[in-house]
Amino acid sequence: MNIKHLLSTLAIGLLCGMSVAQTDSVLVIRPDQEPDPSSYTDPTTAPRQRDPELHRVNTDSLLWAFDKKRHEEAMERWKPDDDTYFARFNPVPAKAVWYAALFPGGGQIYNRKYWKLPIIYGGYLGLIYGYRWNQKYYRTYANAYRDLVLDSPNASYRDFLSPNYDVEAHRSYLESAFKRKRNSYRNYRDYCLVGMIGVYLISIVDAYVDASLYHFDVSSDLDANNHPTLMVGYHLDF
Repeated sequence: MNIKHLLSTLAIGLLCGMSVAQTDSVLVIRPDQEPDPSSYTDPTTAPRQRDPELHRVNTDSLLWAFDKKRHEEAMERWKPDDDTYFARFNPVPAKAVWYAALFPGGGQIYNRKYWKLPIIYGGYLGLIYGYRWNQKYYRTYANAYRDLVLDSPNASYRDFLSPNYDVEAHRSYLESAFKRKRNSYRNYRDYCLVGMIGVYLISIVDAYVDASLYHFDVSSDLDANNHPTLMVGYHLDF
């Protein structure tokens, strides 16, 4: 027991000595007690000088990032002419119209309004899909109506009926139903075509208006800024 107790005591003392040695090797210096580096003869033991460029923190940038009110005020004071990216570019309305007419979305690309492209192309894709979908069912019902009226041997209308359905007993009803379906899908197909033409014309008008009002002041500061002045040589005759 005495030997085990002695060994444990020695181990604890050794560990404590190592921790003290490591603690003593660390030099803790407060900012107000920094020694002069020139007083050290050994350059390896001299503390490093602080670089003011590395430790300087731009507090204005941090405050601007977290100050929502200041950010909103800066956005309200912003004008397109203050930005060199916008000020150097002066679009020509006629050129924007030609680009939009020759290529869908070309006017928006010329005006640098790229965020409008998904709207234009999304409208085109949706209307094209609707046009093809209605065109497919229009042809299906048109062929069925034609075969039913002409009593064609193809009898494509039987794809919509059960095998034991009596066509002759309900011929007038079937003709009316197939004709109504055919006309309905044809109308929706035409609506999609008109919609594509409308998107095309709207993109041209948007490109023209956007180019004409590119440098228009859209900020909230629209004050007249009227100031009194002295008009020399002006008189009133009564």
